[in-house]
Amino acid sequence: MATITPLHAAEDSRTLGSRVYDLLRDDIISGELAPGQKLTLDALKLRYSVGITPLREALYRLSTSLLVLAEDQRGFRVAPVSPEHKAEIVAARQHIEVLVLRDALEHGDVAWESRIVSAFHQFKNTPMYDETTGAITRAWEIAHRNFHSAISSAAKSTILLHFQAMLWDHAARYRNLRKPTAIQPTLHDEHEGLVAAILDRDVEFACLLMRRHVMGTGEPATVPLRRLGGAVPAE
Repeated sequence: MATITPLHAAEDSRTLGSRVYDLLRDDIISGELAPGQKLTLDALKLRYSVGITPLREALYRLSTSLLVLAEDQRGFRVAPVSPEHKAEIVAARQHIEVLVLRDALEHGDVAWESRIVSAFHQFKNTPMYDETTGAITRAWEIAHRNFHSAISSAAKSTILLHFQAMLWDHAARYRNLRKPTAIQPTLHDEHEGLVAAILDRDVEFACLLMRRHVMGTGEPATVPLRRLGGAVPAE
């Protein structure tokens, strides 16, 4: 698993702890590490071919974003999921994404608009599903994240951007756990409309489209979301 390029590809200058953090986070978001799964240091050492110190650093960082639970005297566990938690994520994202978009629209320039157009072109030409497994591809996750990151890139509020990134990870995790089907054309239409509104500098319409887009990610899919990892099994 250590050879998989994470969604946030690590540069050589990044610390080992940061690279392990990326790998762990991506495996949680993708569902490779299941909700409620016990995260033992020995197993993670083998999985990522790293030592204890960067693993602990990564796990504690992930616990601050609530993707990992730090259990007193019992180590770490992947955070559980539930319909109630998913609803909370969607509700919070409706507010945060719109605030970030308003901030970006206020400060964005022509170079910002060009980044959005370029990122959208890459995104819409990246297949969403693996033809063999039917799972969402990492290439699509990267392109999708990069597109929304391009929109946010002109925003100045570091606090809003921090919470946006945390909520994004949780929302992406639910999308992967659900493994929806045949939604890519609809998503492209939503994103294309959002790009048009941004380029027109129609603030209110762009914010409305963003709110609707976030709400749409919370709609039920063909397979109902089950509560996963809620019960902590005996060790």
